Amino acid sequence: MSKSIIEFSTENFKIFKNRVSFSMLARKGSHTFENNGQNLLRTSLIYGPNASGKSTLLNAFLVLRNQIINSTNNLEGANLPYNPFLLSNNKSKPSFYEVVFSLNDKIFRYNFSILKNEIVAENLFEILSPEKEKAYLNRKRQEIKVFHDLKKSEDVKIKTRKEVLFLSAASQWNNNLAMEIVRAFNDINVISGPDSGGYRGYTVKLFKENIDKKNKILDFLKMADFCIDDGTVEKMELPDFVKKEMLLNFKDVPNEVDTIYFSHNKFDSKNNKIGTEKINMGDESNGTQKFFDILGPIVDTLDKGKVLFIDEFDNSLHPFLTKFIIDLFEKNNPKNAQLIATTHDTSLLSYPEFVKDQFWFTEKDSFGAGKLFSLAEFSLRNDTEYSKKYLEGRFGALPFIKSI
Repeated sequence: MSKSIIEFSTENFKIFKNRVSFSMLARKGSHTFENNGQNLLRTSLIYGPNASGKSTLLNAFLVLRNQIINSTNNLEGANLPYNPFLLSNNKSKPSFYEVVFSLNDKIFRYNFSILKNEIVAENLFEILSPEKEKAYLNRKRQEIKVFHDLKKSEDVKIKTRKEVLFLSAASQWNNNLAMEIVRAFNDINVISGPDSGGYRGYTVKLFKENIDKKNKILDFLKMADFCIDDGTVEKMELPDFVKKEMLLNFKDVPNEVDTIYFSHNKFDSKNNKIGTEKINMGDESNGTQKFFDILGPIVDTLDKGKVLFIDEFDNSLHPFLTKFIIDLFEKNNPKNAQLIATTHDTSLLSYPEFVKDQFWFTEKDSFGAGKLFSLAEFSLRNDTEYSKKYLEGRFGALPFIKSI
């Protein structure tokens, strides 16, 4: 199943008072691939000062993704993830989410609006041309109209509660189109940089159970110059104090857990190799651990042509490592997987091979509302050093810090 993100929009969500739209559309070039007549980027980076909306934009996408996949689990009368513009007194305006995506040989536009405890609108269209769309779903609160492939799930309308998206409900009742869309969004991963350790178990599982993926992970670690020669998964007995801490959160605590041990070459005083030393993952540097943690989702995304969002991409990673990861998507990506990341790493703006379409910025206006804009909106020469201009404040999206 082929899938790609084309555009994403949100409105009245946390810092975003007005509608903001992010796009992976770009002029045809070495950074793009063709999908259903659209030139789409493989990688895109979002910059901006702290508290300007970078993470919020990814969080908004996560809300959309999770509701598509899981809204049938919303209990009757339960609160929805309704987080309107923080500085507004109007708590009766819905939050809006929309995504344009490519799925196999079609392009769809799907959106919904929510209040605290109900879906107030939901729509699905197939985009046939810039001027023509084909409606599959129109919903205004509990007035639901379905067409074409979703017409087969007409009876699901009366089973769809006000807290549940019809698309999600239809997938539960085995509508083929709805199931395909839900599966596509299930293939989109969102990683928070500071919390990337939550993916370590997944990376360890790939490392342990799939020899091809293990070799790829080891190859990437070697290419990134961590001086790692090999790695094994071994059982490690948990210390008693760790078990006691875990008992506070879990009923069943194992005596042993799977642990990665990396082999590092040892050398004598004359730099002759004299063997290897096994080092527990927990004793490796924070950068090594962070890089290993996210390699599982990265390898899986590249192998299956998925979409990966990473928040605070550069957290604990050297600038050369962030560039290395981007290069994996730019140069080692036959299935056209996509990477979208937020970052403060301005060195990535310095590479002449990158183009304006790949860079986005967030900032707050004087009223505390977030804005989102692309570097492509600026008239710049092709040889412009974007990082220098950005740090000079030419594009905005910088913190205003008073001198001490």
